[in-house]
Amino acid sequence: MQKIKNSIVDRMIAQKCTANEINFLIYVSAYQDITGRVTGVHYKDVCDATGMSIQGYYDTKASLEEKGFIVCEKCDYSDCDITIVGNAYDGEKYNRGGYINTSHNIFSQNEFYQLKAGAKLLALKLLIISFSGKGFFEIGVKKFYDKENGYQTRFGVGKRVMRSYLMSLKPFFSIVIKDGKYYITPKKNVHKNATSGAEVERYREKAVEVVLRRNRIKETGTGKEELYNLFKQYDAKAETEGIHLVSLMDRVVKKSLEIINQGKTWIKYKIVNIKLIHKLLRENWSQPYKQKEPMPGSYELPELTPQGTGFAELYYQATHPGNQCTSDQRQRYKNKFNNFKQRNYDFEALERMLLLNDVPESSTSKA
Repeated sequence: MQKIKNSIVDRMIAQKCTANEINFLIYVSAYQDITGRVTGVHYKDVCDATGMSIQGYYDTKASLEEKGFIVCEKCDYSDCDITIVGNAYDGEKYNRGGYINTSHNIFSQNEFYQLKAGAKLLALKLLIISFSGKGFFEIGVKKFYDKENGYQTRFGVGKRVMRSYLMSLKPFFSIVIKDGKYYITPKKNVHKNATSGAEVERYREKAVEVVLRRNRIKETGTGKEELYNLFKQYDAKAETEGIHLVSLMDRVVKKSLEIINQGKTWIKYKIVNIKLIHKLLRENWSQPYKQKEPMPGSYELPELTPQGTGFAELYYQATHPGNQCTSDQRQRYKNKFNNFKQRNYDFEALERMLLLNDVPESSTSKA
């Protein structure tokens, strides 16, 4: 499903997404299923396709997750599963809100990825308006640059910057001024897209690549093609029954390797035995997926409750300074890496607790 909903594009404009964030979302949308989930996103694939650095990939993924555009799930050591929030197409009226097809030729050209972030967002908006209406965008020049309701206000830039965004889109759009109006039309090289069959083939090829990588299989023979044909055979059935075929195939291939290596911990023979995989696939088809165990660090420490007054109350106040500080101060104590609650001690309260407790005379006399 090579699509991004119009509402997500509007959010990208409102939150002023960076160029890397736009490239990231466009890339992953090309491999999503009908629920908006992309299985097996590998950093190297994203970097090669978009031109961003490795550090840029991780920074972009973290920022998009923080802004609420994606949800990441670490399912394998080598990659992760990413879901584009609000980009599911599994309902009967999924296209009521409108969407933009990311299989358009414009998204495969290096010239597009070299544009500034604002120009990319403007291109997305122009494509949405053009393809959902007359096939072109018509607007008054003064209205386009209006300070209150114009596009420069929506994008949060000045008139000069907005004009530079528009002029940088000339390789993709025909821009004509007539009778005080802009007539902006996408060129033929923009909306030329691949056929639906090519889209399905691309998704299957990616699925095969994910399964082989997760099982560390470097297949050079016919195994890759045979695995592709197996995906092709069960695609329709899996979609009808609501089964995530990539996850099931990954699990089945792992079992086949365990059988081939006779249950040994060290997997020596990493080969694709298509007959064994097909047999295991039929046997495990109706088995429910196991619920994933919570990852370390996702738990919370139990809260202590004050017992009585006096010493216990002072101890509770000392070990719960969060109850006595503002939300901004508590935010500093949050460990975002491990994501679990830590105890923070108020040493001044502990000192008061010690001072309020008298030292027994017997101990002083011995000294």
